[in-house]
Amino acid sequence: MSRRTFMRMLGAGIVAGSALDALQLFGSPRVYATVRIKTRAHEEERDVDNDSIFALPFKASHIAVHWKGNHDALVQVAFDVGAGFGAVSSVLHDEVGEHKNDGRTYGAVMLAGGAGAVRIVTDRPLIGLRVLAMVDGERTVTHETGSSVLAAPSMPAVIPRAGWGCDESLMTWPPEFYAIQKLICHHTATQNRDPDPAATIRSIYYYHAVTQAWGDIGYNFLVDEAGRIYEGRYSRPYPAGTYPTGENATGQGVTGAHAYQFNSGTVGIALLGTLTNQDTTAAGRNGIEQMLAWKASMQGIDPKGSKRYTNPVSGASTTFANIAGHRDVNATECPGGAFYQNLPIVRSDVAAMISGTPSPSPSPTAAPSPTPSASPKPTPRRSPKPSPSPTPTGGANN
Repeated sequence: MSRRTFMRMLGAGIVAGSALDALQLFGSPRVYATVRIKTRAHEEERDVDNDSIFALPFKASHIAVHWKGNHDALVQVAFDVGAGFGAVSSVLHDEVGEHKNDGRTYGAVMLAGGAGAVRIVTDRPLIGLRVLAMVDGERTVTHETGSSVLAAPSMPAVIPRAGWGCDESLMTWPPEFYAIQKLICHHTATQNRDPDPAATIRSIYYYHAVTQAWGDIGYNFLVDEAGRIYEGRYSRPYPAGTYPTGENATGQGVTGAHAYQFNSGTVGIALLGTLTNQDTTAAGRNGIEQMLAWKASMQGIDPKGSKRYTNPVSGASTTFANIAGHRDVNATECPGGAFYQNLPIVRSDVAAMISGTPSPSPSPTAAPSPTPSASPKPTPRRSPKPSPSPTPTGGANN
């Protein structure tokens, strides 16, 4: 039996928890709670010349703004949480929506802090501007019994989709699997110091799956500032008490929607936050490095190497780093300049983890409560323009 097969057999039995119960490695059998939280959403469209106020039918925890064309427009928002409108905050671009190619410009998801109204300020007339407001709605809790087993030391704890309250009724994109060739790092361009990462992930999920019509969240995994790793793109059902791998039974990875023309055969891991002018936290760095190390070791990927990538769907082929930033393959600012400049350190850290250099052992982490917390008012920020990078020609968004 090969080392890879042995490690995969171990990894398949790792214990996970739920949104209502800490992830633990003891107690057999256990009852696992599965929480589904339906997102209550409202979307309104109008043409905006310069300044417009959108009244919301409920107190929104998150909003997203998108409009026709005008990619370089400066769009700013301010929220009224009951005491008048606060300071305006510039809308950043959503890194997945950047490659939707449907003629619209998609802003990133933003914390709204329970706003009842949104003010939109633009530097030019915009046609068909839509404000999407979101907040947690109905929740359903079910229970399933699973058995606890020892965890493979090389796989970090992963909070399953049920652990962050995923509403699986929104998932309409059947999974497709291909051999994993590359690992691609992202940031979500959302607020730093997020008080409720699980709620933000639910909003990103709705925005990608429904508004942008991908049928699911674009990223394969997400990592918050506390270092917690979340399952993103749906791959398959997993038995209660196991960590999701994002792979099928033979180790092929599910295709996401995170990098235009580089989705098939890659794994997209997104750090929550905006890493343009500041890097992720030490815990966030450790979280993404643990997942990168596990994926690289299981797939035989050299974390410090660069090999040729061939898209298994379109046949397009090019060479770039095995652990890459989104900007290495698409014209985008992602994963943020501050994180990107430290990517060589990340690759070295991952290589050290794989080689057995002593490092803190991953331990199960409590899943955050799916109940949203009050959000602070956003601070002003300018939407960065994408930086060009070579992209091979080839088929659709594969």
